[in-house]
Amino acid sequence: MGSSCCSRKPPGGENVPNIERPENPEDYLVVNRASGKMLSHSAAHITVRHFPPLVADEPPKRGGTDQGPTPLEYVLVALCA
Repeated sequence: MGSSCCSRKPPGGENVPNIERPENPEDYLVVNRASGKMLSHSAAHITVRHFPPLVADEPPKRGGTDQGPTPLEYVLVALCA
């Protein structure tokens, strides 16, 4: 017994609603970009959109120069946002 992707029903048995999307994908797609340049073996200069650059670095006890939060600390910041 074959089925197509368009005729499947969710576990409750109801048909999946047809969601209308704008014709232009740019109206609903979001592209996030960031660029980085290594400043040293442990520090990176990071640019996101038009905002001032960020610096990620490790503390001295992990071989860095403590120029900014660690990459992991930036991940934690993102999770808090």
